Amino acid sequence: GNPLTSRVFVNRLWKQFFGIGISKTVDDFGSQGEWPQHAELLDWLAAEFMQPSWKAVGTHAWDVKHIIRVMVASHAYRQSSLDNPQLDERDPDNRLLARQSRFRVDAEIVRDIALSVSGLLVDRFGGPSVRPYEPEGYLIALGFPKREWPASHGDDLYRRGVYTFWQRMFLHPMLLNFDSPTRDECVVNRVNSNTPLQALTLLNDPTFVEAARVFAQNMLKSGGARLEDRIAWAFERALSRKPTAEERATLAGLYKENLADFAAAPEEARKLAHAGEAPGLETAKPAELAAMTTVARAILNLHETITRK
Repeated sequence: GNPLTSRVFVNRLWKQFFGIGISKTVDDFGSQGEWPQHAELLDWLAAEFMQPSWKAVGTHAWDVKHIIRVMVASHAYRQSSLDNPQLDERDPDNRLLARQSRFRVDAEIVRDIALSVSGLLVDRFGGPSVRPYEPEGYLIALGFPKREWPASHGDDLYRRGVYTFWQRMFLHPMLLNFDSPTRDECVVNRVNSNTPLQALTLLNDPTFVEAARVFAQNMLKSGGARLEDRIAWAFERALSRKPTAEERATLAGLYKENLADFAAAPEEARKLAHAGEAPGLETAKPAELAAMTTVARAILNLHETITRK
């Protein structure tokens, strides 16, 4: 009978879809919390969640799918995220909802995007936790008893990030770099940062290197015969748009430069062309595949790739 529960819940859903809640405070609706920017909207959503208008009178459905559908079908949600200097000056946090918001996805989804774009993602529901690649000795600081990290193999390497085994305060370093909180206490609101460590993770973490290598194989197989066509195919796959002329020229230059380097270092090319456990492309020349992998790594490292727009 108390609408507080419903208000808190729909406010958290709103933050998930818009990047910021109707009230910025998603964990405390008491006197320390921020007054809602659109109080009537919050009240209406809370009432609709408790008693959907399409349900019979007296039925309290608390239908999560319905309230999500209401939010994502709204004009506010379906707006473009493009901004302009006037909007930035007047409403930098987009509290007036004159546009849609852009924000980096959560840590688990960052990894899912790379696996999905490469075609490696195993989209199976449920099951035990899995252990993707992790730096050797990472858990040594936990002390007695000595912890081991028996890495998973096969399909388990490519499960969604939500299934990654979690050692309480020592969560997987990739998740830690992308602001996933530890589990020594409950956290409702995650911090969303942008650090050099995140870019280094996207370039060098074994999961992302393997994803880039398999993505490069698909560029060679499905992208066409010309380098420009392969780059365009990769952009469509990863970003759902065509590359600009400048982007195409930059990546073409990156490919040609690395192709020359790997041709002069065949052993290094072979190592990169066989990174990870996923099957390789036997028909590809190692130097060509390694150079294309470098292009794929650059695309997976783009801010746009891991940003919800």
